[in-house]
Amino acid sequence: MARSTLQVLLASMFAVTFAQPASADRPEGSETGRQGVVRCGGNNFLRNNGTEIQFTAWLLRNFNSADSIGIDRLRIWRADGEVLFDSANGGLPPTENGILGPANSVLGPNQTAQFNSDDIIPFLNDQTLRPIQLEIQWSASKSVLALEVTNNRVVRGRVPANGNQQEERSRSAIACRTIELRKGGRED
Repeated sequence: MARSTLQVLLASMFAVTFAQPASADRPEGSETGRQGVVRCGGNNFLRNNGTEIQFTAWLLRNFNSADSIGIDRLRIWRADGEVLFDSANGGLPPTENGILGPANSVLGPNQTAQFNSDDIIPFLNDQTLRPIQLEIQWSASKSVLALEVTNNRVVRGRVPANGNQQEERSRSAIACRTIELRKGGRED
């Protein structure tokens, strides 16, 4: 009995001595970096004689509780590769919730912003021009949790005469893909 108590005590001391401190900002398996590139799909078109709109809501989330992430560039391409939008030519468009826009490209700690495709690009009713791709280039002053971006396909009713959106008919979400992640200016 004394021997097993001693073994438990030694094992506990060993675990405490060599355990790394837990951090809410660095969950196990999370990607971290100082710069990254995220790609998403999307769509932006009208159907049924303009009575239905299908667009993409891209949600950007900064899960860091103490560090900001700068959104350095946002680009959108048509299916044929032609650029529809590039923030290098005038800054970021305003987000739905006002967190990001032409005068602010920094997503602060724990902030979430939403860009809607129908606020940024024209409707692509020619099927050969869609689907679209979004690319977001981001950076931080030190290694942080990677920017999380989600692609939400939204379908709503629409009044053709004035463009007002009506009831939501469907929604689906899919995670976007980090295609590049760098730490300290060198590739991982």
